[in-house]
Amino acid sequence: MLVVERSRRAELLLLSVLALAPAAAPAQTGEPVVVKLNDAVGDSLDRAERDSFHLFPNTTGFRDAVILALPGPEFYAEVTLDEADTTAQVYYRIQPGQLERIRALIDNREQVMAQLQSDSSSARALASFWHSIEDSPLRNMTSEPPVAPEAPPPPTEPVTIENRYVFTLLGMTLGSGAGGCVGTRVAFKQVGSTGGCISLPIYAVNHPLFWSTACGLTTLGSVAGYAVGDRLDHKTASPTTLPDEGAGWRTGCAIGAAIPGLALGTVFAVLAIDSQGQIENDPWRLTALPLALTGLCIAVEVTTIGYRIGRAIDRRNAEKAEAKRRAPGH
Repeated sequence: MLVVERSRRAELLLLSVLALAPAAAPAQTGEPVVVKLNDAVGDSLDRAERDSFHLFPNTTGFRDAVILALPGPEFYAEVTLDEADTTAQVYYRIQPGQLERIRALIDNREQVMAQLQSDSSSARALASFWHSIEDSPLRNMTSEPPVAPEAPPPPTEPVTIENRYVFTLLGMTLGSGAGGCVGTRVAFKQVGSTGGCISLPIYAVNHPLFWSTACGLTTLGSVAGYAVGDRLDHKTASPTTLPDEGAGWRTGCAIGAAIPGLALGTVFAVLAIDSQGQIENDPWRLTALPLALTGLCIAVEVTTIGYRIGRAIDRRNAEKAEAKRRAPGH
C-alpha cells in the first residue's frame, strides 16, 4: 500500500514538472544571440582588444562590446561606454558584409597593419568604413532615428582618384574629338582646289575661331568629366588589397592592351587629319593637334581598360585563395 502511494506521488510530481516546464523555459523567438567574432576575441571585445585590432576607433569612452544577432539579416554591436561615474550603452547597426570585414580585420591583423603603414589610401578607406558604422549610433536596437551628434560630421574626403582619372580622360577624349571636328567645320573655308586627276580642296583657316572652339570644347569635356568622377570618388570607397592579391594580370593586360590601343589611336588620328585636306595658311599643320590628342586619349583609354580587366582577374584569384585559406581544414 505504501509503495502504491509513493508511486502515485512520484507520478503527480512528474506531471507537475512537465506542466511547469514550458513556462520556465526561456522564449527563444526574437531574443538576441551573441555572435563570436573569432576564437582569439571570443564573445566580448574589451578595450585592449579594441585597440589591438583597431576596431570602433571613433567611439569615445569605449569599455567593451558584443555583437548581437536578431532574426533578420542585420546585426547590432552593443557597446558599453564609461561616462563619469556610470556606464551607458549605445548600439551600431552592422550589415552582414560589414561583419565579415570586421572578422577579416581580426583574422589578418599583421597584413592589415603592414598595408596601413605603406598605403595611405587603405588607411582612408578603413577610416571611411568605420565612419559608416559609428556615425549613426542608436539608443537601443529598436530605435530608428540616430542619436543626434553634437556637431555635424565633417565632409568625407575622397579615398580614391580612379573615377576622376577615368572620367577626366573620357571627357578629354570626347572634348578634343568634338573640338577638332567642330573647329574644322566652323573655321575652315575652301579657297580652291589642287586640280589634276585627284582634286583635293584647299582651305584657309580662321585660327582664333578654330583654337577657341577646339580648346574650349576640350576644356569643357575635361572639367565635366572631372566633376562627375570627383562626385563618384566621394561615394566610392577604395577596396582593401587582399593579402594574396598580386599585380601580374593587371600589368600583363595593360601592356597587351597598349599595342592595339596605339594602333587604334594612330589610325583615328591619321584618318581625321587626312580628311582636313590641304590648309593654305597652316604649313605646320598645327590644326591637327586636337585630333592627334584624341588619338592619344583613345590609346590611353584602351590601355586603361586592359589594366582594369587584369585587376579584376587579380582580385578574383585573391578572393579564391582567401576563401580556400579560410575553409575548414586549411
